[in-house]
Amino acid sequence: MGFTISSDQLIWFCTLVAGLWGLWKIIKEVRKPNQDLKDVVAKHERLLANDDQRMKEFENSNRMILQCLLVIINHDITGNGIDRMKEARDELQDYLINK
Repeated sequence: MGFTISSDQLIWFCTLVAGLWGLWKIIKEVRKPNQDLKDVVAKHERLLANDDQRMKEFENSNRMILQCLLVIINHDITGNGIDRMKEARDELQDYLINK
């Protein structure tokens, strides 16, 4: 007893393979924009986190500068507060060294 393959079976098999291949390509193309969008969102989240960190550093720098300016203005108005100016100077030096 031999095993024979007819031309109808061969055509049916080729049609099945071609259909599965076409279905795979369609699924792959449908999923591609979704993956591209996920990649873009991940990149934007990373950039946003970096910008947020940088903005916090700017806020800390501005706060330190404004505190020092306030101490200078108070000293200029009253003529006193040298101890407070020394403290502000030390805080500014620590901030600049640790930055």
